[in-house]
Amino acid sequence: MIEVDELTDYLDEYLEEKQEVKNLTEETIKKQTFNISKFIEFLEFNGVEELNEDNVKKQLRKYRRHCLKQRGNKRTTVKTYMMNILEFINSEDVQEEIRHDPIKMKDIIEVKAEDPETAKKRIEKISLTWQQSNFFLDTIKQSGNVRDYAICRTFIDSGMRLKELVLLNKDDIQVPIDEKGFYVLPEDTNEFIDVYLRAETTKGELKDRTTFITYDTLVSLNDMMMNRITKLRKNTNNVYRPVIQRNKAAEEVNREELFTNIKGNRIGKRGVQDIIKKHARECDERIESEGIDCPVNYGKNVSVHILRHTALSHYAEILTVAEVQSIAGHSNSQTTDKYIHIDREQMKQKLKVNSRRFNS
Repeated sequence: MIEVDELTDYLDEYLEEKQEVKNLTEETIKKQTFNISKFIEFLEFNGVEELNEDNVKKQLRKYRRHCLKQRGNKRTTVKTYMMNILEFINSEDVQEEIRHDPIKMKDIIEVKAEDPETAKKRIEKISLTWQQSNFFLDTIKQSGNVRDYAICRTFIDSGMRLKELVLLNKDDIQVPIDEKGFYVLPEDTNEFIDVYLRAETTKGELKDRTTFITYDTLVSLNDMMMNRITKLRKNTNNVYRPVIQRNKAAEEVNREELFTNIKGNRIGKRGVQDIIKKHARECDERIESEGIDCPVNYGKNVSVHILRHTALSHYAEILTVAEVQSIAGHSNSQTTDKYIHIDREQMKQKLKVNSRRFNS
C-alpha cells in the first residue's frame, strides 16, 4: 500500500523518468502533472489515507464519476485524465508498493482494444537486441569516453535502476580491491561478478538486492578509474603520454563512490540521463554517416529505462521468471512478466528437441 500523502513524491520521480524516456514537452508534462495531482487532491479531500490493492480500482471509478458529474467534464476529457492517472498507478515503483494487478482502462471505462500492429511496434521500442546493444556500446567506445562506456556497460549488464547506479560505491562490486584502489580481476574471464545494490523507497525503507556484471564490464571500471587519475602530458618529443597524478591516485585509494562527474563528486541522475541521450544521438549520426541499415532511432528511443529493460529482456532469454524477478528487484512477478517476450517458434523448436530425445 501507499499512503496518499506520499503519492506526490512518487509522482515527481515518475514524471522525471517519463520525461527522460519519452522526451515530452514541458506543456505535456505540465498537463499530466495537473491531471494526476487533481486525483491525489480528490483522495485527500475525501479522507482516503492510503491506496491498496483492495481500494485502488474503487477510488479510480469514484474519481471518474466525480469528473463526469460534479465537474461536468466531457467523456473524452475524462478519458484523457484517466489514461494519465492509470499510467502513473501502473508505473513500476507505484505498482510494487500498492501490489495490485495492472489496471487497464477497461476496468474503469470501455475502450477500443489496441490493434496488433500498434502493439507490435510498441513492444519493439522497449528494448534493444544484442546486436543493437553492442552497436550502442561500440559507438561510445569510439568516442573515447571510458567513464560513459563503463556506465552504459554496467546498465546493460545489470538491469539496475538509475537511482541504484548513482548510489553505487566501489566496494559494492563484490571482488577484492588492491592497494591502489583498483579491482582485482578474476582468473576466469567468463565470470559473472555480484553487485550489491541499495535503494530507498520514498518511505525511507531499504530495497537492497544483488545483480551481476561481466568480467569485461569490470575491466571497463578499472579503465575508468585509471583515466580518473591520469592526465595527458607532452614529453620532450612533443608526444602526449598519460601520466599518473599523485594527488588523484591517493584520492582513488580512499574513494567511496564508483561513478563521478567532471568535478570528482558522485554523479547525479540527470548527469547519467544526459550521458545516455548524448551517445544515443551519436549512434544516429553514425548510422547516417556510414549508411547503416538500422530500424532503431537511438536518439528517440534509447534511455536509462530502455537499457534496464534491455538487460532484463536478455536475462529473460536464459533465466526463469523467478530468477529475473530477483535480479530486477520486483516485489510482484506480474511486473516481471512484461520483460518476458515469448518467441513461439523458439518454443516449438525446444519442444521438437525434447520430443526427439524421448522418442529416440
